Amino acid sequence: MLNFSANLSSVRSRIDAACVRSGRAPADVTLIAVTKTAGLEEVRALHALGVSDFGENRVQDGLLKVALALPGTRWHFIGRLQRNKVRKALSGFSVIHSVDS
Repeated sequence: MLNFSANLSSVRSRIDAACVRSGRAPADVTLIAVTKTAGLEEVRALHALGVSDFGENRVQDGLLKVALALPGTRWHFIGRLQRNKVRKALSGFSVIHSVDS
């Protein structure tokens, strides 16, 4: 299994450094852990490390992970959303990041 703690620390350090360079406050940046190929155990592990925002690009996979009902989590749908899946996505995702015609 990956060393999530070290990887997360590295990502947060890079975010902090980018914020310093751009004059932004790190608290104004939201880290979204994309769970595209991650399983439920990985999502739980990241949540235990303090990650609260997760992103998924497949509605069905995302809804399975949303069903974990981890306290304080916010789920983002990222990518293309097919018209026939919009209603399902609205039922589970807090934010939808998608642009289409």
